[in-house]
Amino acid sequence: MAKKKPKYKTAPLKIWSEAKRLREEFYQEYVDIKKKGGLRILSATGICITFSAGIKDAVIMGAEPFAANTAFWDEFSLQCLEACEKLGWSREICGYTKNVWGAALLNKYKLPDGTIIDFPVPDIITSFSLAPCHNKWFQYLGEMKKVPFYLFDLPKVYPYNTESMLNYVSGQVLDYIEWLEKKTKRKFDDELFIECVKNETRTFHKWTEIMELNKNIPAPLDEKTIFSLIVPNLTFPYRKESLQFYENLLEEVQERVDKGIAAVENEQFRIITDAIPPWPYLSLWRWMEKEYGVVSLGSPYSIALCGSWMLDDNGNFVAVPTPEEKGMPLNNREEAVKALVWYKTHFATETLYTIAGAKIQHEMTVAVAKQWNVDGAILHLNRGCTMQALGGVEGKNRLAEEGIPAINYEGNDGDPRDLNMALTRRHIEAFLESNGVSRLKDLED
Repeated sequence: MAKKKPKYKTAPLKIWSEAKRLREEFYQEYVDIKKKGGLRILSATGICITFSAGIKDAVIMGAEPFAANTAFWDEFSLQCLEACEKLGWSREICGYTKNVWGAALLNKYKLPDGTIIDFPVPDIITSFSLAPCHNKWFQYLGEMKKVPFYLFDLPKVYPYNTESMLNYVSGQVLDYIEWLEKKTKRKFDDELFIECVKNETRTFHKWTEIMELNKNIPAPLDEKTIFSLIVPNLTFPYRKESLQFYENLLEEVQERVDKGIAAVENEQFRIITDAIPPWPYLSLWRWMEKEYGVVSLGSPYSIALCGSWMLDDNGNFVAVPTPEEKGMPLNNREEAVKALVWYKTHFATETLYTIAGAKIQHEMTVAVAKQWNVDGAILHLNRGCTMQALGGVEGKNRLAEEGIPAINYEGNDGDPRDLNMALTRRHIEAFLESNGVSRLKDLED
């Protein structure tokens, strides 16, 4: 029996090697900066990475990608998790938190290329209260390693980002910058900071343009690839290299759309997911592609993680204009802080799960599903992040109300023990087959 001819032409991303190079070089730069007399700053990605960017000789690492990289290496991750559990920390604590705490306890860290090094202790730690445990994650790490930490209070934001909220959060950031100067004994360069704010908002806006292109049929990108492409915006969005990377990526994705180049050559069923994936089990995405021609277009998580979005008056999920496009002044420290707080307190990074509320989150998921032309949804009940799992079943039901078939599966972003791959595959197979999706081998000529 002849093999079925691919439905679409496909090709690897030309920019892939550049994405890998940038990630590995940045991690190495974070490790090596101490040898050059500079500083390491470990920062939650939510909205605060760039708030430290006025310190010229600092390398700012996004704590969530730092943790996800640990979780990806399942055997090393287990060592980290067990180190925490030996001290009495329970299984249900945030997977990211325990991976970083465990690595610090073991004094080990595994770089993206697999090299094991001593844990790179930061000089400064900072975080917003994005999730129930987020600030505790950073507080305990700071206390363990005797590192100064600064923790922000983040109230409900979009669609509640009023002028009083902006002033409240901006005031904390301005206080932080003064604190940062005192702790590091380094001057905060306002001119550099303003340029970094412009870079970050521009790079995030480029990401929204790239994600908009993934509405096309066939989809030019798949979510497993997207998980790697988000790294520059989660680690150094304030740098010109990041802006250049996303400008080049946008150009290539547009070219793929124009030429009809697909991420999955036999695309026959389009899905979205909804949360942080189980990092040790990303092979699940490739299995769905190869066995069933399923392409995951992204998720409210991966689409909004590196871009800023909002719902318009018609309930459509649309990109937020940059502060420059909005005409917001960016002439001094205070204006730049307020502009960045305004931009990032929409659906951006993890803010959509923690401070928007379940109802608005569900409406956003429905909007993404409709606008990205999906056939169904496979939703992760993430035991490693209870804030994301909260409302997960209701989210599936909300999609069903709109006629979009969906299932939940249980897993963990940071603990490989919480996902049964064989059972999850059977669950997905039943879902796909009940929706008329046949295995590709059964469709051979």
